[in-house]
Amino acid sequence: MQRDLQELANREYDLLVIGGGITGACIAHDAALRGLAVALVEKNDFGGATSSASSKLLHGGIRYLPRGQVWKVRESAREQAIFQHLAPHLTRWLPFLIPTDNSAPAKGALAMKAAMGVYSLCCIGLSGLIRDPGKQAPARRFLSPGEVLARVPMLSALGGLTGAQVLWESHMHSSERMTLAFLKTAVKNSARIANYLEVTDLLARKGRVEGARVRDRFTAEEFDITARLVINSAGPFVQAVNRSLPALRLHHRLTGFSRGVHLVTRQLEADYGLALTTKKKTEGFITRGGRHFFIIPWRGRSLIGTTNVPVEGRLEQVRVTAKDVEDFLDEINEALPDANLGGEDVHFAFTGIYPIIAREIKPDTYQGTGEYQVVDHAAKDGVPGVITALGAKFTTARHVAARAVDLAMKRLGRQDPGPATLSTPLAEGEIPDIRTFEHQCQARYAGLLAADITDELICNHGREIHAVVALGKERGGLDPVAPDRLTLAAEIEYGVTHEMARTLEDVVFRRTGLGTIGHPGEAALRRCLAIMARLLGWDEDEQQRQLAAVEERYRYR
Repeated sequence: MQRDLQELANREYDLLVIGGGITGACIAHDAALRGLAVALVEKNDFGGATSSASSKLLHGGIRYLPRGQVWKVRESAREQAIFQHLAPHLTRWLPFLIPTDNSAPAKGALAMKAAMGVYSLCCIGLSGLIRDPGKQAPARRFLSPGEVLARVPMLSALGGLTGAQVLWESHMHSSERMTLAFLKTAVKNSARIANYLEVTDLLARKGRVEGARVRDRFTAEEFDITARLVINSAGPFVQAVNRSLPALRLHHRLTGFSRGVHLVTRQLEADYGLALTTKKKTEGFITRGGRHFFIIPWRGRSLIGTTNVPVEGRLEQVRVTAKDVEDFLDEINEALPDANLGGEDVHFAFTGIYPIIAREIKPDTYQGTGEYQVVDHAAKDGVPGVITALGAKFTTARHVAARAVDLAMKRLGRQDPGPATLSTPLAEGEIPDIRTFEHQCQARYAGLLAADITDELICNHGREIHAVVALGKERGGLDPVAPDRLTLAAEIEYGVTHEMARTLEDVVFRRTGLGTIGHPGEAALRRCLAIMARLLGWDEDEQQRQLAAVEERYRYR
């Protein structure tokens, strides 16, 4: 996967995809599988915005039951199952405890058991989408109060506890690498992609969109990419991209944005994810008393999210503040006093942006919508040559992409074989039996790598573990870059030479998880800098700029 701007500029494509988050990545993957000539551009790094700033959950859709949206429950549960087949190395089943109590009927055990009955009906037949028996979800069950406290004693502070539902949800080891896996598979199927390539204008001639003007964020060079059709999948920035042609409108105009803040803290609970309610409001016909947040065991830490903070100012300047961290810690400690989290327990914090279509933005209410939009601007606005695809959730990105590419094939007048993304594993995920693959890798590298490092390589790279290890042998990079981390020096070089990493932030936060569980230490960053400087020709000044950018991610003002 190489960043070749000259090639992008020197040919016409069937389809130009704007945006390298999970929705754009799935569109490029789907379109390439259907035989289209595809280009994709991303103004920053792939999956570096909202797609990386999540709880890493592939939700089964139970959140839609309080709204009565049973069709969305099944849609999400279906997509959750499909991901197990597409990328078995990046997904795991995690048991969540959803406590019940006697404070209100909607929060009681009877209501929870009834909800699980409806949920089971919504999911009938979906397990057949998971071909590997080792990727099937375990059975759900309801625990008595005694069983709950035996498993998670810190829940003893919850008043009136009447039990807890065990709900198995799918959790990603890395949402960043999941996004990258879709893009790498698209490239394998002849798509051409580039990061740090910003769209400045849509190109239009005689009222028809024919591509986009782009600017290289590193050199400021500008050039045109021509395509028979453009799909704008720039996430929160779709309206900003479409603004160059004022006639373009969404089905539902975005009225604002909220920030979801996540904290990575010392581990509170190692075996279960916890779904707890706050005093913040949530919209729905039936609610359990407030907006939920999750405490998720993740890579030896707890990943806790998320908040709901209206965005003020420019989207490009959104960042985590000290007040965000302090307010969320107060919220967590109020809901779960035994957590007793302080600022010193926070290893890392990040925030993502999600769009809102509500008429009124309410600071104390969760207003996120699972509704996506696929807009045919030829039919809606009389502007042919452009489609907008605005995803809503990571879990349903593949489905949104299939809808968008269905429309694209129609507009291009191409014979459509239909989407193959439901059954075609990603290139890294072509692993029919994940348990056997794990055992084989452990045996193969037993004398070379520690078992936990091999596990980490499998989670990050799937079938490409062998290419990473081979590079490490050749370059002497099979040692971790920090004594308390599992990231190998070879992964830094692999990220640059095979995965288009172009900044220190790319490798620290996205190609690897080196920095996402906390600051890895200056020595580790210097080691990464030395590898990247050798490969990319950075001088001392550039290395200092790269280091400063990473350090800034750990400052909350």
